[in-house]
Amino acid sequence: MKEYIFLDGEPFKERFPLRSLFYGEGLFETLRWKGEPPIFWHKHIERMKKGAGVLGIPFPKEEVIEERIENAILESEIPDAYVKVCLLSQGSPIFYEFPEGSSLLVTVREYKPPIEPVKAHVSSFRRSSTSPILKLKSLNYLGNVLARREARGLGFDEAIFLNDKVELTEASVSNIFWLKDGILFTPSVDCGLLPGVIRGVVIELAREMGMEVMECRHNLDTLLSSDASFITNSLIGAIAISYVNDFRLSDSKDFERIRTALIDGLGWA
Repeated sequence: MKEYIFLDGEPFKERFPLRSLFYGEGLFETLRWKGEPPIFWHKHIERMKKGAGVLGIPFPKEEVIEERIENAILESEIPDAYVKVCLLSQGSPIFYEFPEGSSLLVTVREYKPPIEPVKAHVSSFRRSSTSPILKLKSLNYLGNVLARREARGLGFDEAIFLNDKVELTEASVSNIFWLKDGILFTPSVDCGLLPGVIRGVVIELAREMGMEVMECRHNLDTLLSSDASFITNSLIGAIAISYVNDFRLSDSKDFERIRTALIDGLGWA
């Protein structure tokens, strides 16, 4: 079936990842590339590959992805870079058909240290705990966009999602942890969230430090009554949450221990 594509009123003759444009069918990873691939680089690749299998997108070889990123880094001449790599879906514009190919898009810009600690706002809308999309780092990202815009419009740095059962899930671009009586808590994946690379690393580090870790189902009150809470992702590492809405949260030396171990493990010291 021949298709005709017009962009700004002009025929568009080049191949274009229409499935990603039309349906958000695609995946991405963001990471800090400080002179070399991040130490947990293969975890990012494994997650993208697993997501590609779910969506049926042909997956390129790992060495091809790494080469594309390294070329972009060399071209940009940025020694400490924010990198976003997207796997775009090619194929029929009919929504229920499967992808026929894929393209890689890489963007690079200077890495900027995040603001810390963060003030978080609870999003006004809920996440579906049964959505299969939430377990994928997909290009279908409008819910995150709207939640972050809402939070920033109210003077906050980050947004926190509750699910349809009013349980804690995640933040707009990060996973959530909290500490209580020496135990580290984080929402269960079954609550409806993306299991981040750094989320998994923090869980492993805490256990190595002799801490008990519980992946659980809890409401917002549990977070507010914690000894300390923080968010994690591959760009920020771990950052404390100072406020949730207008509620001031506590701080804990246990968080600093975890954060220091994570920074050392990432090679960011």
